[in-house]
Amino acid sequence: MIFLLDENIAPSQAFAIKQLGHDAIHVRELKLLGKPDEKNFEFAFLNQQIIITHDLDFSRIHALSGRGKPSVILFRAEPLTLDFMIQTLSQHLKLLEDELKKGAFVVIETDQIRVRLLPIKSV
Repeated sequence: MIFLLDENIAPSQAFAIKQLGHDAIHVRELKLLGKPDEKNFEFAFLNQQIIITHDLDFSRIHALSGRGKPSVILFRAEPLTLDFMIQTLSQHLKLLEDELKKGAFVVIETDQIRVRLLPIKSV
């Protein structure tokens, strides 16, 4: 799996994710820092990447797009620490792999993980 780290995730997280055996790149490395979330969403879609973010806007962007990808992992923990993020990914990423490959919106909170398959359909 290839992960695209949003600007609200520390660039050092990319190295930690690579240590788990996955590819990861931060938007800073791609010169997408400060660009609208829609642009990062489109980049992830075109490059088959999974977005890791701390930004609630991606649920709205996904709902409006009607697409089944890119998958998004949204961390809702406060504060979001490197240790929490890496510990959670190392424990649960293998279990989430099938859903992420199909297209899923994953919300990770301190005490629960919710998975919603994509596309998000409005009610």
